[in-house]
Amino acid sequence: MTEPVTDRRRTRAGRRAAARTRLLEVVERRLRNGETFTDIKVGEIVAEAGLSRTTFYVYFEDKADLLRSWYADVSATITTAARAWWALGATADRGDLRAALAGIVAAYRPHPELMAATHEAIGYDHDIRQAVDEAMASYIAGLAAHIERGQTGGFVDPSLPPHETAYWLQWMAERGLHRMVRAESARIDSLLDAYTLIIWNVLYAPARRSE
Repeated sequence: MTEPVTDRRRTRAGRRAAARTRLLEVVERRLRNGETFTDIKVGEIVAEAGLSRTTFYVYFEDKADLLRSWYADVSATITTAARAWWALGATADRGDLRAALAGIVAAYRPHPELMAATHEAIGYDHDIRQAVDEAMASYIAGLAAHIERGQTGGFVDPSLPPHETAYWLQWMAERGLHRMVRAESARIDSLLDAYTLIIWNVLYAPARRSE
């Protein structure tokens, strides 16, 4: 009996995911050992992962495509975490904001080497640069919509230009998070406290003072 198309696709997706996990484990290990992403060769990755070059190229165009596929998934995870922030309303306090931002940090933090490699690749890989730009545009749009909703609801400073404010806050956060993932665990709480205060004082505190 012929396997249904849906089942074949599911099987292929599962095999691709398993191969990607094994390959990325190798990449992360080599990055932690001091190599750069450009230094690492496909042949070396597949040999350490116990896969063939043929298998690699069945699923990925090149090693940048391997990284792009990971970044697409982690971007979706970060967006899901960010929506908890963007969903906050007029009754949210600073503790609620901190909890939401902690979710973003948690989504960003598990794979610092791969995130750093992605930022490195922006300089030479058009598709990775485009993927990062598209993700950032999505984050900025989501935050701008939250600011507009908050201004309408009276809990965000009405004097702020929504898109421009979201632009600055998001790019500030992107660079900060990029550095934060490499910080010692003991520093994360204080960095998160500072991040919360910045966002609170820019967006929400002025609206509460005017009540």
